[in-house]
Amino acid sequence: MFCRTAQVFVPQCTQVRGMATLKEIRVRLKSVTNIQKITKSMKMVSAAKYAKAERELKPAKPYGEQATALTKNLSMKDDDETEMIIALTSDRGLCGSIHSSVVKAIKARLVEKDDAKLVLVGDKAKAMLQKIHGKKVLGHFNDIGKAPPVFQDASKIALSAIDLGLQDYTRVTMYYNSFK
Repeated sequence: MFCRTAQVFVPQCTQVRGMATLKEIRVRLKSVTNIQKITKSMKMVSAAKYAKAERELKPAKPYGEQATALTKNLSMKDDDETEMIIALTSDRGLCGSIHSSVVKAIKARLVEKDDAKLVLVGDKAKAMLQKIHGKKVLGHFNDIGKAPPVFQDASKIALSAIDLGLQDYTRVTMYYNSFK
């Protein structure tokens, strides 16, 4: 009389092993867009910091050029030449090539002039040179350059270099990066 038939439910889409579900794909897309937003805001912050640093550096640039021009032709020739190397790097930062290029130039100079002594400004130079050339380091400065550069920072380094025996050296070389 009455006939009952059972219907079997067959899903339209089946989950394949190793494939992401629609929900997982939505979550991933949302995380990617969030990361993009964070990256965009970080770029804006770094651009603002860069513009500020550039504005603060512009007034000091002519002084640096004049000092370079003044000291360019001053060189003392001596058979028994002793050298003090002053390395200028920052205390922190994510731009490793800036610091490594300064350190690489100093290491090349130390191969040529083995008895040269070092004065390090910034933690990055200290971290890279302390292990290998620790005995050659005369002094180290940090917390220089957190604020815009002023004469007091330069005079602090110069007075300390004089206290470390600057007058005993026939040559003083500064290694730094310059903004063009």
